[in-house]
Amino acid sequence: MDLNRLSLFSMFGQRMGWLGERQRVLAENIANADTPGFAARDVKPFAAMLRKHSPRLALAQSDPVHATGGAGRAGGIGTDKVKPAEITISGNTVSLEREMMKAADTAMDYQLVTNLYRKQLGMFRAVLARGGG
Repeated sequence: MDLNRLSLFSMFGQRMGWLGERQRVLAENIANADTPGFAARDVKPFAAMLRKHSPRLALAQSDPVHATGGAGRAGGIGTDKVKPAEITISGNTVSLEREMMKAADTAMDYQLVTNLYRKQLGMFRAVLARGGG
């Protein structure tokens, strides 16, 4: 059985891919923190990418201001320039503190998705071990 054909596991895979790409872009920003004229980048929000590829998976909300699905975060795969909070004299827009916070946030999100994936697999194994029915 191909678990990637199940929408939940497919979404886990997409999210992990997005998080890996975001970590790569953030590492590039950090590596270029001293490069004159370098503009910090981030990936488009995962929720926007998800809506683009799966419009039927919209987030249900009781109020439009609740649970915006990451709309407040900078950044689907494809990069955007980040609105600079500070620009150095050399024209660089990378803030190491901001980039390190994003990298730590991304690492925690990756760990969460990995744990959810593992728990779902455990539930499948438990059902299959009992005979599934």
